[in-house]
Amino acid sequence: MSGRRVLALYGALLLGFAAVVCRLYWLCSNTEYAVRAAAQSEAVLRLPAARGNFYDCDGLPLTGLSEQWLALCFPGESSYARLYPYADADGQARLYRERNTSRPFLLDVVQDVSGLGVPCYAVPRRYAAAPLAEQLIGYLNSEGHGAAGLEAALDDVLYTGERDTLHCAVTAQGRLQRGSEPILEKADSAPQGVRLTLSRSIQRAAEGVAAGSMATGCVLITDVSSGKVRACVSLPGFDAANVGESLTAPNSPLLNRAFSAYAVGSVFKPVLAAAALEAGEGDFIRECPGYDALNGQVYRCAGSVPHGLVGLDGALEKSCNGYFIELGRELGPERVRKMAAALGFGKGQDIADGLRSASGVLPEAETLENEGQFANFCFGQGELLATPLQVAGMMNTIAAGGVYHTPLFVECTVDETTGEELTPLAHSSSRRVFAEQTAEKLQELLAGVVAEGTGQQAAPSEGTAAGKTGTAQTGQFRDGEELKNYWFAGFYPAEKPRWTIVVMQDAQTEPEVSSAAIFARLCDALSAGQ
Repeated sequence: MSGRRVLALYGALLLGFAAVVCRLYWLCSNTEYAVRAAAQSEAVLRLPAARGNFYDCDGLPLTGLSEQWLALCFPGESSYARLYPYADADGQARLYRERNTSRPFLLDVVQDVSGLGVPCYAVPRRYAAAPLAEQLIGYLNSEGHGAAGLEAALDDVLYTGERDTLHCAVTAQGRLQRGSEPILEKADSAPQGVRLTLSRSIQRAAEGVAAGSMATGCVLITDVSSGKVRACVSLPGFDAANVGESLTAPNSPLLNRAFSAYAVGSVFKPVLAAAALEAGEGDFIRECPGYDALNGQVYRCAGSVPHGLVGLDGALEKSCNGYFIELGRELGPERVRKMAAALGFGKGQDIADGLRSASGVLPEAETLENEGQFANFCFGQGELLATPLQVAGMMNTIAAGGVYHTPLFVECTVDETTGEELTPLAHSSSRRVFAEQTAEKLQELLAGVVAEGTGQQAAPSEGTAAGKTGTAQTGQFRDGEELKNYWFAGFYPAEKPRWTIVVMQDAQTEPEVSSAAIFARLCDALSAGQ
């Protein structure tokens, strides 16, 4: 090779080396590349999104009552071996899959494992092991947004999207760099909570009574003086942390029965009694042979038992269908329907923005011009459908001296740090439906139902109660037997009522425990808690 060629090759090599040196200098002085390089050595993990909690009327939490733990896992067999006993089946599978990954990850564990040398972080567990008012509160979707119930209706209030973040300086293999520690960066803003009208102690007591007494149905307990709902129970229940299991379960556990419409039967009869007293027909008397015949149609009293000469008091105590058919004729469809509408039948209620109870069915005036339809309507059958919430509103009006208080479930947003009230979410609404003396007479009559009539099983261990039984036909059958809805709606104590209580067991052939007896157990629980 000639000297000239050697010099040319040497020059080319020198030029290439100079280019590499210049490139390295440029890379070292370029801050953008420096930032990228630093980012490649840092792992950022986001903890679950912060979400406001629900609180009861006394400020006690209804969600977020306990904690769950997230362990910070780094790649390698050591994490797999140490954490495997503390993870559930899904977590164990994830540990196996990601043991050779190149990035750290967070794993749900059953307890604080920081004693094993594993960084561990406590986050709120949204729902208690024994859920509280799960159909009312609802549940979340996989992104942490409300998917049903008040969780969905108030999602804009409760969800902030803010998350605490973990910053870890890691090696190329995804392990924590020697001498460094994970840094937890807290979110800038805290979420707001929501205070409900529920009482946690009364809710727990009602859920305990219901769970030990009924298979399907609901319980509502309201404060007579305000209409605020202190307990709302629907059975069967579901696990809000694992909703998928309940999607196809029998008896519709995701359904809030308190807000759904059902045939009501004889719990509707106090509506006719109120209309009669307001119209001056409280002295109406009828001879009951155990049935009433109209245009070839026979309407029987329970068991076709003749009740003899009955007035309003005896008709309520014995739940005489024929009496109320005849009383309805005396009053006329317009007067009876007007009283039912004034007491909230046929109209749904806004529980919160985006959450509304069913309106049920209050037959139109034209429908009630048909004598057969009106006869059925007078003892709570036919086209009439109502929610337990509507029945509670009706019975509470009697207990509250003739004043209808709109049942309330939500009160306001609260500062979760201080407990300070922020924005009202509902406003109480009251109106007089009938005279106070009418209410006092109805209270006396309904106390007689428990003392002497069909509601004797509703008598509490201490004190007195008042109310009305109801057994409603549904037109549905199982194994040749008709399914019925079994009701008891009343108030306690009978004198100076404090609580209105509605018990409904739906679609049953014969419940193991009567709704009246469940009512009595609830009265005893309320008495014990005072």
